Order: sequence, then C-alpha cells, then structure tokens
Amino acid sequence: MYNQTCVNTSDEQRAISICEETTCKRGRVEYRKVLLYKDISGISEQWVGLKRLIRVERTVTCKGKQRRETAYYITSLATRKAEVVAKHIRNHWGIENRLHWVKDVSMKEDKSKTAKGYAAENISILRNIAINLFRTNGFDSIKHATQFYANNVKELWRIITSNTKYYKKT
Repeated sequence: MYNQTCVNTSDEQRAISICEETTCKRGRVEYRKVLLYKDISGISEQWVGLKRLIRVERTVTCKGKQRRETAYYITSLATRKAEVVAKHIRNHWGIENRLHWVKDVSMKEDKSKTAKGYAAENISILRNIAINLFRTNGFDSIKHATQFYANNVKELWRIITSNTKYYKKT
C-alpha cells in the first residue's frame, strides 16, 4: 500500500514545499514528511553548488511500537518540489537496503576477519557477484538463494557458466 500527498506551501517553517507519504509493508507502517527549504543562509560556502536543505521526519510503527526520527539532507538540485527529493532519498535508501544491508546482515561482511592485502576487497567483489547472480535469476531473498544454491550445486554451476554471451571475451 502506498499513499502520497504533496502540498506546496510556505506555511511550515519557511518550507517551499512539503510532501507527506505513508507506506504499509510487512506489518510496518511508515509515515514520512519531507520539507524542502530554499533558504541556505548560514551554511558554509564550502558546500559549492548547494541549492536546498531538506528535513525528513519519519514515524515508523511496527508491532505496536512507534519510533520517530528526523534526518537532514542537502542537495544541489534546484527543484521546488519536495516529492522530487523524497523520491531521490527513497532511491538512495533502496540501494542501501538492497546491497549494503544484505552484505552486512545476510553475508555477515562486517564480522569478516579477512584483512590482509586485497583479500577483503576481493571477497566483497565476490559477494557482489553472488548477489547479482541471485537477483538476475529471480531471487529477491538472498538468504533463500544462498540456501537453494548451497543444496543445488549443479544449478549453481549452471548459472555461473551460462549467459557468457553477454560478456566480451578477451
């Protein structure tokens, strides 16, 4: 379920635009209010190209518990629409959740003791390859993909060795 209401206003604390969104997914209700500000006075001039300030207020309700947080962002976008920056922020966190969170939680990357030479970087690349192979082959859940291929080594070998037509051979 997804609901989005966007109202251009200058009422609320000098915001040039406000966007409110509510999403309901997997028993979790998240309400987000994105406020876009044009006034960047008082911000360091070292932020070359800075055009807007953004405040995002989130209220998440899950299993009867409510958590609130406020996050602040800056952008070089000159947009006057809060829904535009709201979309960019959601896309950023989508990448974070679909890659970095998976590597940290499902693949336990942060607990890895590998630190010598380029080993940590190489293993991270192998994790990225595995995630891409799993997603390319229809798995949304990396946990389920890992379990499936751990028990179906022939199928794993098939996906590793197939589709080579997409890559330039040198």
